[in-house]
Amino acid sequence: MTSRASQFVLRRHGPEETLTLRDLLVPLYSATHTHLIGVDPWNAPEKWWQRLAETYSRTRSFELVTGWDDDTIAGYAFGSPDDSGRLWPSVRSVFPHLKPSGPIYIFREFAVQPDFQRRGYGRLIHNELLDGRPEQAAHLLLRKDNAPARAAYSSWGWKPAGELKPFPDSQTFDAMALDLTMPPLRRVLTDGRPVADQ
Repeated sequence: MTSRASQFVLRRHGPEETLTLRDLLVPLYSATHTHLIGVDPWNAPEKWWQRLAETYSRTRSFELVTGWDDDTIAGYAFGSPDDSGRLWPSVRSVFPHLKPSGPIYIFREFAVQPDFQRRGYGRLIHNELLDGRPEQAAHLLLRKDNAPARAAYSSWGWKPAGELKPFPDSQTFDAMALDLTMPPLRRVLTDGRPVADQ
């Protein structure tokens, strides 16, 4: 499915197609993490691609959404459900009304090229990945010092939900949760124009 607003196009990709996009995704990741690359090996572009190719893309129902401004990739987001139940305590700490059963959707990664930020593209990519998800809730991790991302996620309905260290060699991240049982996410650009499905 492809959605379009003006010159901005959203595309969905499964795991196999995602792995063909390395030459587009790695430079985009690098451009949005310049201040972290070289500080911690965890943030190295090759380590990031290794996690995507060898771990994330192999999870159940993995999906990537890319956003394109004409022929230029502007951003991406990807995720997949988690069936382990390990995230329910975090989610129910902020959404106690949800029944602790079934998978939780992990909103794993999200980035928008610096030149395309503050145009509403990030919200469109975010919403496209989450719209129509059958899970009750979504969960994400973000760096403790990432105030701009925290502000954006909060404005989109995410709530602080503790912290988590996902890998032995990673830092400890702040967690946030989103109630997916609420009404559908409002899919609009910053000027209020609705996104039309093609």
